[in-house]
Amino acid sequence: MPTLVVNQGALGDLFLSLPALRLIGRYKGNFTLAGEPERCLFLKASGEVSSVFPTNSAAFSQLYAGTIPPHLDYFDDIWWFTRRRGLVPTILMMPDSEKQAKVIFTVDEGPDETNCSLFQFEQVKKMLEAPEGSIHQFCKPLVYARSGDDRTGFDLAIHPGSGSPKKNLPVSFFLKVAQALLECMDDLSICFILGPAEADLVNEVEGFALMYEGSVKIASNFDLVSLSELLGMAKVYWGNDSGISHLAAWCGARTFINFGPTKESLWRPVCGSVHTFKSLVSCSPCEDAYRRCTNTICLHNFDEKSIKKRLIQEFSP
Repeated sequence: MPTLVVNQGALGDLFLSLPALRLIGRYKGNFTLAGEPERCLFLKASGEVSSVFPTNSAAFSQLYAGTIPPHLDYFDDIWWFTRRRGLVPTILMMPDSEKQAKVIFTVDEGPDETNCSLFQFEQVKKMLEAPEGSIHQFCKPLVYARSGDDRTGFDLAIHPGSGSPKKNLPVSFFLKVAQALLECMDDLSICFILGPAEADLVNEVEGFALMYEGSVKIASNFDLVSLSELLGMAKVYWGNDSGISHLAAWCGARTFINFGPTKESLWRPVCGSVHTFKSLVSCSPCEDAYRRCTNTICLHNFDEKSIKKRLIQEFSP
């Protein structure tokens, strides 16, 4: 029975779904993943899925117009990952439809606030009537992860951005901590990761790199495979709540993540060694309310001293 799995989430959302996707693969065999092309092709290149289908194609959009295009009529088994049921095409939700989607909700919006990965995994396990098993059995790092002495890349990779400016600590905070680390540890190597979302940070980071030429490098606009290879070799990673932070965890780096407005209980990666830094203000986390916030004070209230101390510990004998 050909299986189609639809997951149109951002990069971090896709990694939160990865244990559930792996569970589907174990019981259904090879399946086609439909989603944003670059992210889906990355999972294909990583050996996680066998084939992909772009959801930005004209054929896929026909679902929302009430028809099933020939490309998708091939699939007998459809799984749809979504935050809310209303985002699934009506034609796949009608009781008398020849094809009905199995809906996996991606975020626990109830009082329990179960971690997104576990929340999705348990839904899939129930639908598959799978034997009892732990999500951690499905949290093996990606193929790019090196182990132990093989992690011979940068000592510290830093990603100072994310897909939302309202989740980002000031770049000056990252630079100040990085400077303190460089000045108290000889031979420390640091790589700043910058992509299109960090275009406005380039000048400051480049200026900092020039001050510490030889010790500080910049990885600019790397594709996902190249970035995964970099993170798979890095010893430690530090960044905001972002898709790249999830990628770092899945690539085996010892991962440190800043959580300001968003909830660690929901969004923390389940793979690897992950430590979180939290804002000191009482209104943090506020979850979706941060999108309307005009004064994100949580981003300016992290304990710089404790973060420096914790990162230094990672490199202490």
